Amino acid sequence: MKIRKARVEEAPALARIAQESQRHLGCPDDWINHSQTGFSISSDLISDDSVYLAEESGELQGFYALAADGASLEQLQVAPSHLGTGVGKELFLHAMEKVCQRNN
Repeated sequence: MKIRKARVEEAPALARIAQESQRHLGCPDDWINHSQTGFSISSDLISDDSVYLAEESGELQGFYALAADGASLEQLQVAPSHLGTGVGKELFLHAMEKVCQRNN
């Protein structure tokens, strides 16, 4: 697994991961569709180097987004097919390193 900066063109795929994750947690489709803007990843956020993703063999496994101030984790999502594999842990550790770097 590799963690790297997200690219602007990957925003729709990251939004799908977030929506799939919420469905897996049992959130009703009405709520997910109503809250869809909360699951979108803006090109500005990606351009600000605030979104990183985990991938292996070209498959996106999950991602995180830092808050605009870079001081906290705004979102961490793992594709349901990769839950329990350590992807979330690795993304979280990577995010905490980035937060510490930005705050020093």
